[in-house]
Amino acid sequence: MENLTWEAFVQCISDYVGVDADEIKAETDIFEDLCVDSLGLFGLGNHITETFKVNIPLSSVASIYKIGDMFNLLKKEGTPIE
Repeated sequence: MENLTWEAFVQCISDYVGVDADEIKAETDIFEDLCVDSLGLFGLGNHITETFKVNIPLSSVASIYKIGDMFNLLKKEGTPIE
C-alpha cells in the first residue's frame, strides 16, 4: 500500500465526514468523535476503497472503532484493486 500515507488517509476521512483533518488523530473514535453510524462506517469504507483503489474485508471493518485501527487494517489487510 505505497500510496496510502497517514496524511492522505486522514484527508480522505476528513473529506467524507466533514471534520477538519487537523482534528482527526489515531485515537479518534469513528462513532463518537466523528458521529458516524454503522451504515456510515460502510460508506466510509467504500470511500476509502475508491480513493486508494484497495479492497478491505468488510467483516474486519465492522469491528473497527478508532481511526488508527482502520489505518492499520488497511496497511495490513488491504489488497490492491486490479
